[in-house]
Amino acid sequence: MWKNDNFFIGLLATLLVTLGASALVIFGGPWIYRLFSQYQPENKLLLIAFAPGILLMRWYMRKLKFTKAGGGALVIVFLFVILYFVFIDGKPFSIYFY
Repeated sequence: MWKNDNFFIGLLATLLVTLGASALVIFGGPWIYRLFSQYQPENKLLLIAFAPGILLMRWYMRKLKFTKAGGGALVIVFLFVILYFVFIDGKPFSIYFY
């Protein structure tokens, strides 16, 4: 099912991967960050969560030649990056649970 050239398959796969990576960064990031620094993590650490979606998009477009699924993945990655910069970057709150 995940290897179909379908826009919605690429959209759903990238959405699941990006949300899962975001949850890992939000809940596990502060614990790992404290191993290397005495300070609390910044919101910029969330940008790491977009990497699996970008890799999935590249895999769909370059390796499998699925342009429709790669387009769906591109939409999700682009949307999440825009939402990050509009709602989270530079704001005076922290997204992490301590």
